Amino acid sequence: MTFNWSFYPQTPTDPVRNPISAEFFSSDALGNVSEGFVREAVQNTLDARLFNASRLREPATVRIFISEESVALVPSRVKRWFETLWPHVLAPGNGLRDHPDFRSPCPYLVYEDFGTVGLAGDPGEHKVIDGVTNHFLNFFRAEGHSDKGERDRGSWGIGKTIFPRASGISSFFGLTVRNDDHRHLLMGRSILKYHTVEDGSFKSDGYFGVSRPDGFMMPCDDAAILAEFSNDFRLMRQDQPGLSIVVPWYDQGEDDSISWQSIVAAVLNGFFYPILMGSLAVTIATPTREMILNAGSIIQEVESLGGIMAAELLPLLKLAEWAQTRLPDEFQTLLAPAADRAQKWTAELVPPDVVSHIRQLLERREHIALRVPMSVQKRGDEPQPTFFNIFLERSDEDTDKPLFIRDELIIPEVKCARTSQVRALVIIEDAQLATLLRDAETPAHTHWSPSTAKFKNRYKFGPGAIDFVRHGVSEVLRIVSQADQKPDPSITIDYFSIPSLPEDAEAVPARRRRARREPGVDPPPQPPRPPRPPRRFRIDSLRGGFRIIRGDSDASPPKRLRITAGYDIRRGNPLRKYHPADFDLGKPPINCISANESVSVESAKGQQMCVLVTNPDFRLDVTGFDPNRDVYVRAVVDDTAEVDHAD
Repeated sequence: MTFNWSFYPQTPTDPVRNPISAEFFSSDALGNVSEGFVREAVQNTLDARLFNASRLREPATVRIFISEESVALVPSRVKRWFETLWPHVLAPGNGLRDHPDFRSPCPYLVYEDFGTVGLAGDPGEHKVIDGVTNHFLNFFRAEGHSDKGERDRGSWGIGKTIFPRASGISSFFGLTVRNDDHRHLLMGRSILKYHTVEDGSFKSDGYFGVSRPDGFMMPCDDAAILAEFSNDFRLMRQDQPGLSIVVPWYDQGEDDSISWQSIVAAVLNGFFYPILMGSLAVTIATPTREMILNAGSIIQEVESLGGIMAAELLPLLKLAEWAQTRLPDEFQTLLAPAADRAQKWTAELVPPDVVSHIRQLLERREHIALRVPMSVQKRGDEPQPTFFNIFLERSDEDTDKPLFIRDELIIPEVKCARTSQVRALVIIEDAQLATLLRDAETPAHTHWSPSTAKFKNRYKFGPGAIDFVRHGVSEVLRIVSQADQKPDPSITIDYFSIPSLPEDAEAVPARRRRARREPGVDPPPQPPRPPRPPRRFRIDSLRGGFRIIRGDSDASPPKRLRITAGYDIRRGNPLRKYHPADFDLGKPPINCISANESVSVESAKGQQMCVLVTNPDFRLDVTGFDPNRDVYVRAVVDDTAEVDHAD
């Protein structure tokens, strides 16, 4: 059997198309290429797990092997697998910024999963057929299409483009053993730009396999060739069903590279929860070391890593470990908001006994389990009851953001408020709510947006449901804090992710609360709340920056403000994680504009600046930050130590 790499010729009726779907999985979206690769691959593994006799998913195991240079594929074997691809790799304008030397060794990355169904479906099919599931077609030949169901973690059908993005030649192999027919199939894919080789023009997609007489590429199923491939790339797969992915010339750049450390960090940060739950076990190996992460070993392995990762991750692991063992009668249950309108947080949703319970357990530094009922309503249907769970504990961090987990998948960039000295997990497992939130996820599954095509106009009061979930922790803590005449200052909230305002906007609209009462029943008298001290200044959000303006009219304006800024991060204090490469408040593109020259900048360097207020009605706009990142700001009146936060 003869195999080769082949690109389909460009015909006069074909538009010139250059792929862009990988942009959804850029470093800006996922942090680095290791996170993107691990997130997409493991997510697919969790969705492809085998079912047992009770129709429950079996656990899956994953092996990630990084060859490094010591066992890189030698040049003679490089020629064996890539010789027919190389003219396309060398073609001008193919989208590759650089390419390796064909005569040099090839370091490679291997991802294998076991206990999964493999790539089922007709490997010779070239079109989508309604009602017919074809994972092979979706993985190798389709973009923007997926057969995944409502409870699966991913559903956009473009995440697999992260695999060629991780390769220095934008290519990868897939060897699958299928659970249904036990066939062993090997195929490869390369995604370049439209390009020209000699006198021929070619489309962006190339395939490795066996060419049919009509030019259509089929996978290779020759046992000898598959054994040769497995031996060259050190695959562990034999007859076990699942998928093995090989990425040649994996990314080894200095700033955004794949390494043992980056893969370990990506697995732990992205999938510690299903590992802890026993749904997943991951082995990460190089020629010289190996780490096995499963439910019994993960905490010990994280402890052995030490450093910042252990300090940040261990408390979450231990809180999650406690959370997964809670029985229904151990939860404090809140009241559900009205289902006939947008769901909003009010003090009435947290009964007084629950408020007292939360306050007492926080003071005793004990764990707290809350169940939050709500409803989901698809357009044309009746509201369906659902819920999510919140788990809280005291934290020694100055500020921290809740971590959101939907169907065991961590959603790392949910826009929500930070909390002070409270650690929180928000876990969504009920099918009704999990489906709504999955529909609101962007292709990289990092945050929720009501404007996604799968979500928009599908749900009644849908945006309100998203807000109800993402603001759950901060709203519960706000209600608890305000329920006593002596609020606990250690659980105050730093509001983050304030919607960006137009450049000429003056303030963030205040929240409105409506009291609910039964007809004919007067509301019980409420004790007077202690007056809030007047604010001497306020921080508002601008696109790509922030604004500091005068606060309450009855407060004396500050004379001088010391301002510290940093880009928001997933966990920990964003001000401590500032890097000089982020920005410099004293250099372009950062720009400080004072209305009516009411504020003068005394000093500005790095993440800090000091400003002098010369007019009671002052305003200072600071812009030039990355508009795609949240900015965390702390401003201090230097003679009163008053602190305000915003983003």
